[in-house]
Amino acid sequence: MAIMGMIAVVAMAENRVIGDGKGLIWHIPGDLKRVKTLTMGCPLIMGRKTWDSIGRPLPGRASIVMTRDRSWTADGAIAVPNFKTAIEAARSWIENTAESRSEIILFGGGEIYRQGLEYCHRVERTVVAKKFDGGAEAAYFPELPPADWDIEIEAEIAAANDVPAYRHERVVRREPPRQF
Repeated sequence: MAIMGMIAVVAMAENRVIGDGKGLIWHIPGDLKRVKTLTMGCPLIMGRKTWDSIGRPLPGRASIVMTRDRSWTADGAIAVPNFKTAIEAARSWIENTAESRSEIILFGGGEIYRQGLEYCHRVERTVVAKKFDGGAEAAYFPELPPADWDIEIEAEIAAANDVPAYRHERVVRREPPRQF
């Protein structure tokens, strides 16, 4: 099966904060359902802190974890030392998994997005309608230059109880991404 491309999936605040170094700063149940739909059957490339914040492999998806610690292991994780090896592991998982889809998901955190964004043809992002201070270890999603990307707002969801307002955006690269 040929790989169709790479998609970044992210939840971020208006100021691009995605976490505080430990995990997400907000809890949006409706967004978790969307993430599951977007990522099911795909390999997820993530960093170790993102893995730690999730705490387990997500069913129906491969968890490819980039880490500098060569001795790191976790049940259900495929540990890799760099982005090139992560791509190779994702391709292998797609080729060897019957129920896979032919897309690789860039899943965070900030350093993983920074390394992989140039390979993404699309970004599926949830933008929380608030600015957050992520603290000393804040992780950020890279800025997307407006000249290079088209943004389509798919849905706007009003705040309810303790869930902040947010919107779903599909951001599409105008020129083909870097090939991997």
